[in-house]
Amino acid sequence: MPRPLRPLPTRPPVPAWKVLLPALIAGGVGWGAWHAATRPANPPAQPGAQSVSAAQDWETLRTLGPRETGSAGNARTLDWAQAQFEALGYRVTRQALPDRVPMPAQREGTVHLGGPGDPQTLTGEALIGTQTAGQTGTLVRLPPGVTDAQLEGLLGRLAVTTCPDGPWRDLTDRALNAGILGLVIVNDCPHPPAYSPLGNVALPVLSVTPEAGRTLLAGVGREVTFTTTVRTEDAPAWNLIAARVEATPDVLFGAHLDSVPGSPGANDNASGILAVLHAARQAAGTPLAGRAWFVLFGAEEQGLLGSRAFVHTHSYPLRDTRAMLNFDMVGVNAESLSIDAHPELLTLARRVRPDLRTFRDAPATTRETFGRSSPVTGRSDYLPFKLVGVRTAFLHRGEDPHYHRPTDTTLNPALAADAATLGVQIARAALDAPWTPRQSCGITGRDCQ
Repeated sequence: MPRPLRPLPTRPPVPAWKVLLPALIAGGVGWGAWHAATRPANPPAQPGAQSVSAAQDWETLRTLGPRETGSAGNARTLDWAQAQFEALGYRVTRQALPDRVPMPAQREGTVHLGGPGDPQTLTGEALIGTQTAGQTGTLVRLPPGVTDAQLEGLLGRLAVTTCPDGPWRDLTDRALNAGILGLVIVNDCPHPPAYSPLGNVALPVLSVTPEAGRTLLAGVGREVTFTTTVRTEDAPAWNLIAARVEATPDVLFGAHLDSVPGSPGANDNASGILAVLHAARQAAGTPLAGRAWFVLFGAEEQGLLGSRAFVHTHSYPLRDTRAMLNFDMVGVNAESLSIDAHPELLTLARRVRPDLRTFRDAPATTRETFGRSSPVTGRSDYLPFKLVGVRTAFLHRGEDPHYHRPTDTTLNPALAADAATLGVQIARAALDAPWTPRQSCGITGRDCQ
């Protein structure tokens, strides 16, 4: 009987770990190499970058043109400022605002004077902030210095006035609050009016030339129709954020980059750009550079849009921010350098400059919003930080006669540098002083510690 065949010997199976371990090692090495290659890095500091003066910055910045949101001058300034920060060794990122900014592209206005056999149509310009609208009513005249008492009893009327005393927006707010359904301002002002956009008004508000104004003033008491036609174009806007890769926003230096339409924006706010750059130069190569962010905000003139977007995006790291220092209009000494600051930061600032002047920034609007007005007020980019509880200091030299006008063409770079130096001193004092980070208050607001 033949013997049964014996099975040939086979190689034992390879343990799974002998296959997985090399694969894991290779994967880990590859991931490490990819991570090292893609990890953000600080650009090398350029020789001489710290020795650039605010005066030299201004000589370049003034040639880049007005910085209206969406303009070529705005884009050139972004590129130039980024190059300055990177030369100092800061990594720069651009934060695109989530929504494009509506900028006025067409603003037309007409006035139609009815009358038997003598209709007339006058043309003008819709004020910025007015929507497409039309109203018909009896025309009344308002004196330039009209009082609230004189506005009483004009409900449902349309009004005309010559060059008002004070900002056009203030008169418009008062007139519309009194029930006037439309307003024409005869632009016979001896100087260009200050840029003073209205707050998204759904009634026709427009300006006309002195020649058209004479015809309109002769029609007081007649039935008129005011019409505004407004078209906007969406413009992109960015925040420019400069910081060392390892830096935490324990302190934040900020200023808005944009200017209002029709103004070169020297003091408002090229001076703030110079101040933030000067502060970044003073911090470069020191421990402060590892604990500071430097931000140029976009679309401030359209309602603090850039700073609002920044705070919304970075709300968590901002819980540990000890001070937000805002520079706005610091290049012309309309008044001595002043500060509107959190009481704790004001105490630190006074230790540095005992004679430092204080001021109270006005609210953005005086119009009530159906019980939703906030006691936290402000008209510059520090306001969104205040609203989330960050301690702020607003450095400012007052409103000069060229504020929001085409004549805002000059500034003193030494004044901007001086404001920056004070800001750096306050920042260092805030970092040295005892401080307790803010705690979350919870949904009900009862959990604060």
